[in-house]
Amino acid sequence: MPRSVTIVTPENITVTYQLAGVASRFLAFIIDLLIQFAIYLAAMLCLRLFNSSIGLFGVNASDLTYFVAYIVIFLIMFAYASVFEMAWGGRTPGKRLLGLRVIRDGGYPITLTASAIRNVLRVVDIGYLPAPPLLLFGLPGLVSIFLSPQYKRLGDYAAGTLVIVESGVSPFNVMRPATDMLPRSAELQSQLRNIDRISPEEYTMVRRYAERRATWEIRVQAALAERLARPLLAKMELNPEIAYQLQYAEWLEAIERRYSEENELL
Repeated sequence: MPRSVTIVTPENITVTYQLAGVASRFLAFIIDLLIQFAIYLAAMLCLRLFNSSIGLFGVNASDLTYFVAYIVIFLIMFAYASVFEMAWGGRTPGKRLLGLRVIRDGGYPITLTASAIRNVLRVVDIGYLPAPPLLLFGLPGLVSIFLSPQYKRLGDYAAGTLVIVESGVSPFNVMRPATDMLPRSAELQSQLRNIDRISPEEYTMVRRYAERRATWEIRVQAALAERLARPLLAKMELNPEIAYQLQYAEWLEAIERRYSEENELL
């Protein structure tokens, strides 16, 4: 049975996330593992070709080749996930295909520090013991996920992170669901400026609003929109004429779409 976690934001908005289970996380891990293996094979082929090429000139670069190979292996093991999680907002290729995302406790976007911690500790979750060499085939991580009320592996506990199922996203379909924008939101996008002043945390809050507004009554949409939009419009040095309260919701959707497009988050 899917588990969920409910978070109350600083703006007193209640957000409920569906937690990613063992099956979806394992499949995402396998996809990422296959991609990492392909990167490894390509890197080793390039190194072999390089070693053969300079060997034609009588140069023995075997020590350098081994050194570079160790660096490549290290980067594939530990940097792969962090690079993608930073570039794609908490998603690796495997998670993106399965509609999963890593966030911090409290619903905040993942940071480089949190990503690095959870991915370095993947070695512990896999159960690799260097002396004597022993591999427990992911048993520590699986036990932790099964026993955790929030499906957390050991790396998630250390980093303070959660893996969630993205709202409106289904496996192998990472585009946002087709929803009607409010009447003037598309038009307002051209009037936006200083969009770079919006922080990732503020964008996350705006996107949550845009995704969930259809489930609220009009008066609730309008009241929350005003509360969220006023400080953002001031931060962007915009002072639009507001004829009715729901116009704030139109501005929020315009901000969300423009930010998503500029940061390739659609």
